[in-house]
Amino acid sequence: MENIISGAARAFPHARLPMDEDFFRNVIDVCSNIYRGEPPWAYVKKSGLYGKGERRIAQLGCAKVLCDSLAALTFSSQADIFCQSKAQQDFAMRILQENGFWEKAPAFFSRAYALGGAAIKVYIEGGRVSLDLVSAEDFIPTGSGRCGICEGIFRSAFLRDGRQMVLFEKHGMTNGHAVIDRRLFEIRNGGGYSEIPLDEVFEGLTEHSDIPGMDVPMFTYFRPAGDNNLSDNPLLGLSCFANCSDTLKALDIAFDSFSREFVLGRKRIIVPSSCIRTVVDPDSGRISRYFDADDEVYQALKCDEEQDLKITDNTCELRVSEHVDAINALLDILCFQVGLSSGTLSFNSSGGLKTAAEIKSMETRTEITMQSDRCLAAELIESTVRCIIRCGQMCGAVPLEEVNVRVSFSDRQTVDKNEIIDRNIRLVQAGLLSRVSAVMAALDCSEEDALREIEKIRKERKEFCLS
Repeated sequence: MENIISGAARAFPHARLPMDEDFFRNVIDVCSNIYRGEPPWAYVKKSGLYGKGERRIAQLGCAKVLCDSLAALTFSSQADIFCQSKAQQDFAMRILQENGFWEKAPAFFSRAYALGGAAIKVYIEGGRVSLDLVSAEDFIPTGSGRCGICEGIFRSAFLRDGRQMVLFEKHGMTNGHAVIDRRLFEIRNGGGYSEIPLDEVFEGLTEHSDIPGMDVPMFTYFRPAGDNNLSDNPLLGLSCFANCSDTLKALDIAFDSFSREFVLGRKRIIVPSSCIRTVVDPDSGRISRYFDADDEVYQALKCDEEQDLKITDNTCELRVSEHVDAINALLDILCFQVGLSSGTLSFNSSGGLKTAAEIKSMETRTEITMQSDRCLAAELIESTVRCIIRCGQMCGAVPLEEVNVRVSFSDRQTVDKNEIIDRNIRLVQAGLLSRVSAVMAALDCSEEDALREIEKIRKERKEFCLS
């Protein structure tokens, strides 16, 4: 399929498109291939006497590991959402649950880090509010306002009755309300595009839609924190590893060498020529020489000295620790380049991703990066929930009233449970916190439940003393 910039220019010739087709081709498409495990360095020439063609190197897959780790740090569990009324909150939570948002969010953020951004499109289909999670390959931000990105173009490719089609949707705001323009194209066998009427595929859908009741955009956009130094367009985000391709390549080369170490370091022995047998291929007439390791029969061999019959072990020593140290050094360089603390990623059993307690307990580069992206993730969810509620009001599922949304990530997402318990114990012992508040924080319960739990503890202690 052609680049989204070219397709959007055909669908909307008068739209204000970012003139960064090279950025989409040379950065986003390349980062997408690296994330999928198909980097430009995936194949190398075969070596050896009979080596011809290319071979695929063994890959460590650090790009996906890095994006998944950042996504886990940003969105480790479900966020807390607070709305203007209970009706709004119940409706928003139900829509998010029905669309599987909480299950899809980790993968959504992982791809957003890999491609430099992602969008959530909210739409109404059959009277129901639905969500569509779109990666940067299929979305172009084209305009911004006081509330962030408010204009953009979506691309949706699908098959219908054996025909390959592409739908372009241009979202924007006019006179304080949302407007949507649509164009539908069919991809011919030769790769050409021909526009077809929308009602031929989507019944009741028009090319232009004014939505007076929608005072917010019908989509929300997330881009990782940090400046895009590879594009002059301030709206486009940048992949977290776009400036680290050399390090990712070095990691794959080191891991490929580590993997081949076990191939090249296999058991090797040197045997005297008198122990070598020959066999003739009946088809080609080629003579092959080999040593029969399964031969357990006595053989009479002619030799003058005992040394001529000695079999020598010539096995090479495996350089495991050297490879592990090299990979860990490169991982530390990768962490430095993406704003993580040294050791956050590690290639040994004692390392790995730092726990939430370790990150929260000290002011590290990982903590700073995590908080920056977490604020952006909270804004994304707030805008999405606000749009969901507005759509619910248009459908009559939610009463018409002011929409006020707040999203927060509670401490239980960033602080380990044992750290919460230890901290509350120290505060109680120092006389700085009541037992009721400590139990509420440790067990994440209400004050009534905490009082009941304390009363149970008192009764158990009394019964123990009596016994």
